[in-house]
Amino acid sequence: MLSSVAMPDDPALPRACGACSLCCKLLPIAALDKPHDRWCMHCRPGAGGCTIYDSRPQTCRSFSCHWLADASFGDHWAPLKAKMLVQVARVDDAAYECFVDVHVDRGGADGWREEPYAGDLRRFAAAPRTLVRVFQGSRTFIVRPHETLEVRRG
Repeated sequence: MLSSVAMPDDPALPRACGACSLCCKLLPIAALDKPHDRWCMHCRPGAGGCTIYDSRPQTCRSFSCHWLADASFGDHWAPLKAKMLVQVARVDDAAYECFVDVHVDRGGADGWREEPYAGDLRRFAAAPRTLVRVFQGSRTFIVRPHETLEVRRG
């Protein structure tokens, strides 16, 4: 369920964004001075999406929605349905080789703690050298196969 990561611009992607623009809300974009969990000023949700698509910042260009890129990733993870999106990043780190980042919309609140999402996240966390992080508002959680820990800041 965590196959190689494709880029959203790839014409071979098994799915399409359709009316979804949730990445334009949930992800922070420093180049646009856009905080996380706020709609980008260049986004028209449900009405065409990004208005600067051809000149969008590199952060946006390099983002890959895992639901789009991986056909084996369950339909329940469709961002508009789940109220969250998943980004899988390969990393060259001594401890990890894969980060699974889940960005939760306020409208989805604790949905990631419920089935089938919670079970999926625990399975992802059980993969060797994989770190599952959930970003919910100003809170960050680490999901492990048998526990969930909140990261305390400060």
